[in-house]
Amino acid sequence: MRPTPWSAALAVLALAACGGGGGGTRPSGPALAVAGDYTIRKTVLADTCGLSAPGDVIENPGSVRQTAGQSSFVLNDHGTRDLPGAVRPDGSFDLQPSAGLVMNSIRATDTFSEGRFTAGGFALRETTDLERSPAPGAAPGPCRVVAAWAATKQGAPNVIP
Repeated sequence: MRPTPWSAALAVLALAACGGGGGGTRPSGPALAVAGDYTIRKTVLADTCGLSAPGDVIENPGSVRQTAGQSSFVLNDHGTRDLPGAVRPDGSFDLQPSAGLVMNSIRATDTFSEGRFTAGGFALRETTDLERSPAPGAAPGPCRVVAAWAATKQGAPNVIP
C-alpha cells in the first residue's frame, strides 16, 4: 500500500510530537531572587569635584524590588531614587543611567557598570558626571565622582542559580 500525502504528514507530526525534542517537563532549579534590604557602603575612587577624597566612605540603606525568577528589578538607593535594572542568571546586572539635580540646580548623570549580585549582596561601580561642582570656590566646568558600591544583604541570602 502506497502512503498518501495525508498519511505521510500525520507520520511526521506523530514523530515530532513524541521524540527527541525534550517533551515533558524540565526539572527546574531555584529561581533567581535578589529582593530585599541592603546596607550599601560607597567608597570614593576618584573625585574631580572637590567634594570628597579617594577612600572616603558613605553608608546608607537600600532595597531591591524583584519578583523571584524575573530579570527586571528596581534598586532603591537610600529611599530617594529608584534605579531600574536587569539581572542575568549569573547575577551580573545593569542599571539604567539616572539623571537628576544636585542642590536643586546642578544637572548630574549617574551611570553604572560592573554590577553583580552574590548570595551576600551586590557590588557595582557608579560614575556621577556633574555640569559643575557644588563645592565653594571650585573651578568652573564639569566634574566627576567615581565610587565603588559594596552592599550587604539583610535577612535571607540572594539566590543565584
